[in-house]
Amino acid sequence: MDYIKSDRRREDFFRACPELVIVDEAHTCAAMTDGRSTRHQRHLLLKGLSENPDRHLILVTATPHSGKEEAFRSLLTLLDAAFSGLPDDLTGPQNEAHRRHVAAHLVQRRRADIEHYLRTDTPFPKREEREDTYTLHPDYRALFARALAYARETVQEPEGGMFRQRVRWWSALALLRSLASSPAAAAETLRNRAAGLEAETVEEADEIGRRTILDPIDDEAGEGADVAPGSIPDEDAAEDNKTRRQLLEMARAAETLRGEKDAKLQKAKILIHDLIKDNFQPIVFCRFIPTAEYVAQELRTLLPKNVEIAAVTGLLPPAEREARVLALAKAERRVLV
Repeated sequence: MDYIKSDRRREDFFRACPELVIVDEAHTCAAMTDGRSTRHQRHLLLKGLSENPDRHLILVTATPHSGKEEAFRSLLTLLDAAFSGLPDDLTGPQNEAHRRHVAAHLVQRRRADIEHYLRTDTPFPKREEREDTYTLHPDYRALFARALAYARETVQEPEGGMFRQRVRWWSALALLRSLASSPAAAAETLRNRAAGLEAETVEEADEIGRRTILDPIDDEAGEGADVAPGSIPDEDAAEDNKTRRQLLEMARAAETLRGEKDAKLQKAKILIHDLIKDNFQPIVFCRFIPTAEYVAQELRTLLPKNVEIAAVTGLLPPAEREARVLALAKAERRVLV
């Protein structure tokens, strides 16, 4: 999808496209009004394909409705253009024909529908959730306060126009997000250029910022970045030497918070150790790659020596990731990060 959606490839695909098209993660192709060029290109691609009356289109998604009615209906119009005229409220006997029309194009399956399906039982695991808390070490809290003060100061800075302001905004969010993840992610973010600098417009800076800093769970599936984002907002402006010094000083402070001063890590150690004692093999998920590598390294010193620990991140080629997981599975007591 992301290869063929571009303006220069789309027309070629229209000409060569077969008569049946199956679109996975179709919710990422809904039309949106927030100006995201990625979504707009995907929607244009599918809209062009759907205009051929002889083409069959199957849209597949586990996230069919995000609560945004306009986005959902834009997907329906790919199946039948007449859906663009659906009334806002489909309830009542007067709208039965509309409901039947939609029902003829929509198949929805929930877990309950397929637990006992076609004479086969599918036992889904029951999910158990709980939250736990930790109290920041005073030194960690001090760095957080320093980073927050820096963020407030930089996002209010008017110099450089709207584009530089947006880059500074995403840079500040990157810093706070990484600092909440781990000292390792914070240190790397504080030493890196802001991702938004790769953009040329405010819209592109926003798109890069969302992808690298936020959690695009159902919005841009598969497009999230797990490398630590950057926080240095400008490339070479002379007046930014002071800003760069500030950030590097905070990076050095973040490095000193590894281990004992990282209360989140210490709480995680207790929770993971308890799971291992109860004969579980925990999987620990981290938002950023530096955090995953740091957590795995620290757990090797914090957990008993007979517990095998492996980190698997996007830095590894797919084959090596698979090999590392299979090798870890041979250990009786193990933690995958």
